[in-house]
Amino acid sequence: MASSEDDRSPADGILTRDALLDAMFAFSVLEGAVGAGAAVRAPTLTELAAAHVGRRQADAEVPRGIRLGELFDLRAAQYSASQTRSAKAIVQARRVFCSRLGENSQVSALDSARIEAALEDVANPVSWNSLFGRLRLVLNWGVREKLVGRSPIEGMRARRVDWKEPAHFGATRVRRILRAAEAHPGTLEGAVGAVLTLGFFAGARTAEIARARWEDVDLEGATLRIPLPKGWTRGARPRLVELEPNAVAWLRLWRDWAAAGSPTGRAAGMVVANPRRLCEWKRKYLAPRGDSWGNDAWHNVMRHTYATMHVGAFRDAAATALNMGHGRDSDILERHYLGLVPKSEARRYWRIAPSGRPVPPPEPPPGRGCRTDLPARRNRSR
Repeated sequence: MASSEDDRSPADGILTRDALLDAMFAFSVLEGAVGAGAAVRAPTLTELAAAHVGRRQADAEVPRGIRLGELFDLRAAQYSASQTRSAKAIVQARRVFCSRLGENSQVSALDSARIEAALEDVANPVSWNSLFGRLRLVLNWGVREKLVGRSPIEGMRARRVDWKEPAHFGATRVRRILRAAEAHPGTLEGAVGAVLTLGFFAGARTAEIARARWEDVDLEGATLRIPLPKGWTRGARPRLVELEPNAVAWLRLWRDWAAAGSPTGRAAGMVVANPRRLCEWKRKYLAPRGDSWGNDAWHNVMRHTYATMHVGAFRDAAATALNMGHGRDSDILERHYLGLVPKSEARRYWRIAPSGRPVPPPEPPPGRGCRTDLPARRNRSR
């Protein structure tokens, strides 16, 4: 006698609704399709495997809750050891946003209103855009990595930045500064004249000046090789800067000056062993005559002056861009520097050359040496 449907067991290929629930194979369609106690066909092994894979994929697509500080840390860890400048920028942005929004704030709970309020006191649009750009970079990365479901800054836009003339010096002022360097060259480790030459006449960045070596200066070929542009420590593509005749003359002057003061009698190794001596030199020799600038040795006025005068004299934005490390993209040059000075002023700038007078020997480094004006020390032995 054939058994009824109610007597069938799981071995017969049929599972009841309660058995499916106990086995965690309950599907939402079963709730409305069958009633309690009704019999349904048992799913096959292939169907169970497909359902399991589908649930796992659905779970992976749901972002887990992540905190703001954790997201910044994960993004900063993606940079290589040579990308110190980019990693430092992320760390600085982390400090700002975590102090204002809370390090443990859930990213999913943030919205554009809270972020706008966090940046409310940043009046400078350039600074505002810089912080906003770093936050956008971190959030977009989090969305791509499925750590964040949706970026809370969707709909926010960068601030408008009106054009502002970059700080630069005229030919007369640069000549006075270089003449002061001839009269007071500073310490050998500071090599103030070399710093000024690489900045004003080669357009080198501050990090590039700090890493420049005499082996990279080719006076016969009139080129300066910069092996590590910007803030890179390794892995970057080098670039060549074409030097104008007056830049070659100035570098030859400071190379001979460094060789005369060197114990080995030649200039080798670092061009400037301690570039921050420029700050002390400016305060001592330029500030009294009103030619000093900035509060530290790393002001960009020398690079801005180079860009302004180079594109003003030669009217070749592409060549200036290559020398400055912008590649062949001349948009920055044309947008910021082209047309700031007349061609006659720029040509006067590139005629600034050494005076021909002997340069004094290097000054002794501050805080070193033996002072002879101190009173004799008493013998305290008992």
